[in-house]
Amino acid sequence: AHLPIFHTEHCVFARFLTRGNSYLDCGHACTRNNVHLRDEKGKDNLVLADMGCRNTVFSAEAQSGIHSLKQWAEAGVGTIRIELVDEGEEDVRRIVEGYLNVLDGKEKASSVWETLEEVVDSNGRQGGVGFGSLRNGVERRAGEIV
Repeated sequence: AHLPIFHTEHCVFARFLTRGNSYLDCGHACTRNNVHLRDEKGKDNLVLADMGCRNTVFSAEAQSGIHSLKQWAEAGVGTIRIELVDEGEEDVRRIVEGYLNVLDGKEKASSVWETLEEVVDSNGRQGGVGFGSLRNGVERRAGEIV
């Protein structure tokens, strides 16, 4: 999942793609354009506008708990959510199949992790994958508690 970095009422789409200042005069450029903000590490962070014209910037690096998936299933977690933002059709297929294969014991989590590292955004750039909030060892072990 690409986690939100921040939300803003300032419309990046209106500011940089139109002569307008708000939803009243921007022509809704957010419905026709993809915008990424490049950070200091060279990663492209996707910007999406919601129905209220608020902008959310999503981290280029996806977060995954693929390494804890089997432990969560053994602890009784019966449903997982894979949240996607601008992955292409082929990458979506590979991601979903990878998670299912880990749960079925057909593939190792480390192999799927490598697949996740290769996923590109709509700009064709790799954002990478990390543990996100699961990077703390105590938090990761909490997934093993029944």
